[in-house]
Amino acid sequence: MIENIKFKEASKREITLYTLLGESLCAVQRLEDALSHSIVLKKTEPDQRKEADDLLKKQQKYTLGMAINIIKKESLFSKPLELELSKLLTERNWLIHKSSTENKDDLKSDSYFEKLYERIKATTIKAHKLQVSIELDLIEYSEKKGIDMTKVKNEMKKYYGA
Repeated sequence: MIENIKFKEASKREITLYTLLGESLCAVQRLEDALSHSIVLKKTEPDQRKEADDLLKKQQKYTLGMAINIIKKESLFSKPLELELSKLLTERNWLIHKSSTENKDDLKSDSYFEKLYERIKATTIKAHKLQVSIELDLIEYSEKKGIDMTKVKNEMKKYYGA
């Protein structure tokens, strides 16, 4: 029976939706990775390479929510950055759990798809901006520790075109 079922191919609107969802999920995952690295670097010293590597392996298994809780508990970032990360967590949870199943009856409406696309795009942009904020925060933190970050700043300028 199951072998004979023919699934409907995705429409152009659905393909756009899936592409935007994938892009947004990747942006959030890169943000999570930046958070993990930042947490580890702020919790270890430069001469603790093995401890840092071990902590990073553990940290990378944490969800975005767990990482944000660590940041808040240990005051690793400024309050405004913590708040923005918490807001993104709400959007990330919507993205993962509800974005394509919420209001199924509206999936026939062009205006619904447009609103959905815009919300997903906004989440992607927010994740990108927060990643850069974390990178800049880490540069500032490293400089306070006496580490020359000129090379890193130059690479960032090249990468981001700033």
